Amino acid sequence: MPLPRSAALRRTALHTALALASSAGAAFAQPPQDAAASDTVTRLDTVTVQAQDYDPCRDDTASRIVVASDELTRYGDDTLADALKRLPGVSVSDGAGGGAIALRGLGKGYTQVLIDGRAAPPGFDPATLRPDQVERIELLRTTTADLRGEAIAGTINIVLAKQARRDRDRLTFALKHSGNGFKPSAAWSRTRRGDASSSSFDASVLRNDHQVDERGIEQAFDDAGAQTLARRTDLRARGVREQLSLAPAAERTLANGDRIAWRSGLEVRRHRKRGDIHWSTSLGPELDHTDYRQRTDLRLLQLRNELAWTHGFASGARLETKLNLDGNRERTRYREDADGRDGARNLEEATDSRLDVRNHALSGKYSFAVRGAHTVQAGWDLGQDRRSERRVQRLAEFPGFPGKSTDQSFDARIRRSAAYLQDEWSPTPRWSLYLGARWERIDIRSAGSDFAPLRNDAQLLTPVLQSLWKLAVDQRLRLGLSRSYRAPELRELTPRPYTSTNNRALDPDRQGNPALRPELATGLDLAYERDWGEAATLSVGGYARRIEDFIGESTRLLDGRWVASPLNTGDARSHGLELDGKLSLAKLRKRAPDLDIGLQFNRHWSRVDAIPGPDNRIDRQPRYTGALSLDYRPAPHWTLGASYTHRSGGPVRTAAREIEAQTPKRELDAYALWKRSDDAQLRLTLTNPLRQDGGESFEYLDEGQRLRQQRWRKSTLGVRLEWQVGF
Repeated sequence: MPLPRSAALRRTALHTALALASSAGAAFAQPPQDAAASDTVTRLDTVTVQAQDYDPCRDDTASRIVVASDELTRYGDDTLADALKRLPGVSVSDGAGGGAIALRGLGKGYTQVLIDGRAAPPGFDPATLRPDQVERIELLRTTTADLRGEAIAGTINIVLAKQARRDRDRLTFALKHSGNGFKPSAAWSRTRRGDASSSSFDASVLRNDHQVDERGIEQAFDDAGAQTLARRTDLRARGVREQLSLAPAAERTLANGDRIAWRSGLEVRRHRKRGDIHWSTSLGPELDHTDYRQRTDLRLLQLRNELAWTHGFASGARLETKLNLDGNRERTRYREDADGRDGARNLEEATDSRLDVRNHALSGKYSFAVRGAHTVQAGWDLGQDRRSERRVQRLAEFPGFPGKSTDQSFDARIRRSAAYLQDEWSPTPRWSLYLGARWERIDIRSAGSDFAPLRNDAQLLTPVLQSLWKLAVDQRLRLGLSRSYRAPELRELTPRPYTSTNNRALDPDRQGNPALRPELATGLDLAYERDWGEAATLSVGGYARRIEDFIGESTRLLDGRWVASPLNTGDARSHGLELDGKLSLAKLRKRAPDLDIGLQFNRHWSRVDAIPGPDNRIDRQPRYTGALSLDYRPAPHWTLGASYTHRSGGPVRTAAREIEAQTPKRELDAYALWKRSDDAQLRLTLTNPLRQDGGESFEYLDEGQRLRQQRWRKSTLGVRLEWQVGF
């Protein structure tokens, strides 16, 4: 796809480039300073003494929220997915393994998820990480040039713990039980630190038994309101996930000051699942398959390696490079069978697939400071993904249902290249500017046994400007202007059909569209921040996004089967208000109880122009989300806490003929922590004591009738006990 031709984008990119060039040029053009001036610069070493007071959330021009490890581990969550839902503006939807992560209520590619600054692998499951494996999480609501611009809603950067702070061995044992089954886990970590080198090793095993009980109804009504269909659905699915993870790391500082770091990770996972669905129709046409059984056995082997080198120059400049070599092998065995209304077998399917993914990437950045309070950075990213899948599907022959054997194999290559330039400049002590521009190219080639070779090539320029005004020592105003995008995923581009068992408008086949173009967004972010020392912080802000080439979905009847496919539909808009505050009573008043309070509230509005209203919001975006947390320390070794999160529900019109709705989601968690020392602690956690069942509905407005499907999923109470000991 050629570069976007919008005049506004060309002007923005030109202005950004000129600003960067002029700022750097002006800095280099300054005459040499005399000896007295040089002495003055030397005396600035006093800044180093005050570095301990540096706070990236407060002092960085590029706005970000940094959540440290102690906040992530506070509730004793067994997976990172559970910890993420309490972060400002973050929501985690229900799904296998923890579901999809979203900022500002927008998932599905609008939220960029990174691990150590690199894109998370396809299908990344936050439930495969423990909170104590994470050093910090960075939330960026505005893009930056050094990271991918694929972040219309924002970026979540998960920074894994890697540098050993001291010699330590730690064992952690945990057991969780809920109505869904037992979840035992164990982890061991070892860290060693010397004068010039450090190393760490982390190993963990877990088993997760889970069960889903779901009931549903399907109905249809004609234009006169008379009911023409009544059908009931009962679903039960059980699964077991077993996982072994190993993560060694080492770092060494050479005699010349260069630093070399190596990190690796090995994950072996097996997931077995079996599900049973029964459909009973009391009014209307009977389904072909009324009793359905599914068995899935997935085995995954994933390996990642990262080698980093950092070199400092005498001038103060720094060069950082990274080489990443990753790969995974996935084997899936899928079996299903079904009976008709008469109890006779009429479906047997066997599908076996082998997926191999190989990825390599080389990235680097060169940063230096110049006179005039400029910090300039230039960098590059080069990478390639190779994916090869062999998928064979066999259908047995039954009366009225012909048998067949199909080979749905494909090979794909995804090449990414990027270059960027950014400058952080402080014209005055209270005002700083961040200017950046990033050029990216995404080149996709794919060919399969059941579809013609496809090519999708996109080039994108994403400029960004951020500004920080320090109105006072404790008050700040932030402004961000950015260009970002959302690229179609490979599955959205591949024209391979994925068939449904009982094909109908409420359960269509799905097929990709090779002609999809990336969504392009122009964004504005504004925030006011206030703090009262360490006692309290408050952030109030808003955002707006205008999206071009919005990717929607259309369901149509083709050759006797219902098929859903993505397509570019036009423009969309989203805006919202955000509030985040924290209060520590003990730091505010001397004799106050040792109680910390956290409060979040987010209100969102969005509209898709090509979809008729009302409720034509983007990606099922909730109208509002909120959270309240309390942490109380009644005694030196004890901490008690609770958190409540709320996500609104209601209808969302996802296409001209399709409406989806969810019930509001309310979750309450509580914990009690006894901490003898940093190396010995015991934690009891209660999850979901409200036990609110979740519900959702789907409607399709067909010619002359209205189809509706409603589903309810049972929720259960969870109890988790964790013992941690160090030596």
